[in-house]
Amino acid sequence: MLEEDQKRHGNQGSERMKWKQLEVFHHFSQLQSMSAAAEALGVKQPTVSFHLKELEASVGTPLFERKGDQVMMTPAGAALRHYSREMMALFEETERVMRDYRDKKGELFVGASYVPANYVLPEILYAFQQQSPGIQLHISIQPTPKTAEDIVMKRLDAGVVSEQQLDTKRLVVKRLAQDDVVLVTPPDHPLLTVHSLEEALPSWPLLLHQSGSTRDIVNDWAAAAGMTLQPAMELTNVEAIRSLVKLGSGCAVLSSRAVAADVAAGTLAVRPLPYEHATRWISLIYRRDRPVTPVMEAFFTELYSGMTAGEDPLPF
Repeated sequence: MLEEDQKRHGNQGSERMKWKQLEVFHHFSQLQSMSAAAEALGVKQPTVSFHLKELEASVGTPLFERKGDQVMMTPAGAALRHYSREMMALFEETERVMRDYRDKKGELFVGASYVPANYVLPEILYAFQQQSPGIQLHISIQPTPKTAEDIVMKRLDAGVVSEQQLDTKRLVVKRLAQDDVVLVTPPDHPLLTVHSLEEALPSWPLLLHQSGSTRDIVNDWAAAAGMTLQPAMELTNVEAIRSLVKLGSGCAVLSSRAVAADVAAGTLAVRPLPYEHATRWISLIYRRDRPVTPVMEAFFTELYSGMTAGEDPLPF
């Protein structure tokens, strides 16, 4: 019986997918070309063809088919592409984690939404660079939902984002500081002192983001208050909106951190919105099942120190 079991398990082992086959398939499925996959892997095209044939034999079903010059994934191939992407990302993350523990240096891939990237992180990144010159940071500036997705998909290690209610099932969310959305005007503007901002605001020219979380807050506030806003201009860039408000083109709703220096200098003024959901947070986020490596801890500590001086350190 033991010999039969060993023989059976041995036969099964010979039919299992091999890591090299999955690696080749991953590149092939992304690039849709054997020659491109061969170039990416640094091997010859027959090697790619061999591993793909072996992989199809091991799973027992076709994974792709050719239609003219196009390569089309079969349903099984599409499913395997999804899993191969997950496994490759996990393998690459594992390699980085082991290097972190071995060398106490390495790489860190961080996503940042617009406000933290431009108004919070520069000084912190500079200090971290001075403290940890052996760690190479890769910073991707992108919307919060995209950063959260990339962290879950193992494309990023962590994120520093503006958020209100992120899903915490797969993410750890550590709120570092408030990031209120406020009305921004030139100094001494009448809207700063009117009794009812919601009654007066629709009569004034308003400069707004075309889309994004700040625009969502404005739209939700307008709907809740029954306001019909008439934007004088819609823009995609915070700096452009700030400049136009300074010139007197209109008022805006922006992150309080984006205009903090202007308010301190007296070139702009702000008024809180009479809306309970106008508060956002600048938060550190990372995957719940992701080990906090020495490299991550070094960055987290510098981040927390730069944003919350004098408070207790983060409990990583």
